[in-house]
Amino acid sequence: MTFPLMPGFDHINLVASLDPVAAVRDREIGDAILAYPKLLPAGSPDFGYAVQTGAEWRIGRLGSADPSAARYGLAADLRREAATGGHAPGRADGSGLADAMLAVADRLDPEEGEQLPKDEWEIGDRRYRIIRVEKYTLLGDRVMEPPRPTDTPGACGDGTLRGHLLEPAAPAGQWEAQLRLNLVGHMPVPGTVPDLVQAEARHAVLAHPGVVLLPPTFIAVEVKADGWAPLTGGDDPEQTRRRLARYFGDLLPRLREFQGDPPAPQELAEWERAAEQIERATGHAFTAAGREFRTVRISRMLRLGRDGPEAPRPSDQERYGLSGAAYEDEEQEETS
Repeated sequence: MTFPLMPGFDHINLVASLDPVAAVRDREIGDAILAYPKLLPAGSPDFGYAVQTGAEWRIGRLGSADPSAARYGLAADLRREAATGGHAPGRADGSGLADAMLAVADRLDPEEGEQLPKDEWEIGDRRYRIIRVEKYTLLGDRVMEPPRPTDTPGACGDGTLRGHLLEPAAPAGQWEAQLRLNLVGHMPVPGTVPDLVQAEARHAVLAHPGVVLLPPTFIAVEVKADGWAPLTGGDDPEQTRRRLARYFGDLLPRLREFQGDPPAPQELAEWERAAEQIERATGHAFTAAGREFRTVRISRMLRLGRDGPEAPRPSDQERYGLSGAAYEDEEQEETS
């Protein structure tokens, strides 16, 4: 089956007037760019998968640490959907589609043997692709961007972004357009990654020149004399703060027990005090048990090309999962 190309993948639809909610968010982007003018990579990329139906691409799921885990996630979702007959509204080919889904899932997550590291599958009238999402933060005067006023639980939603529509040609304000232009040529800091990774990043700019912004995630960091140490994260600032409290009140004591080094009563009392103070804290910067913490906004972007969202790069496969390059030449048949 032939799938249509992605319309408007390399265009930014700049408009003079936005709806009120979008206008507020665009002004927030402008405030952030002015206050935190530098782009800083924020760790390893996220992986997941996207689904194409007709000309429309939607994210199926994000949140995997490597391409292999994203394939396992796709297999689990295919099995779950096949269990309902593979039906979508208006479809009449449920049984055959379900069988095809199970066949693909068995290749990606077999009962015996290794996973087939293949990053694209056609099943009926759908195309599934493993994708990579880059993470970055904005940096000001040695301070990373905190949450924005509109970064509320309802606005941020689920970090997996299930069903999120990829709309490169959606109306954009001047500041979103500026940020997307800034991100088009965004590259790793020279000298911080191997030459191969740097070369692949240059190729990605040419092969996937479009950029769409995705909802952010957040991390809680401890501010120390020699830098900022990340401790935990969440889908929104409130969840991130609650998880930081749980880190001190529950996870850290359990970890020490598991390591065979039970904490002393004095340590337990200090961690409990920190957890209680974090629970009561407000804002993005706060102190607990004499320690300083901040909530940092981790922004996300997805590169787009003529044929849709960017798949994992060869170095992603080598660094984070098994390489699928050898299989791509051999496994050209698609499940229909």
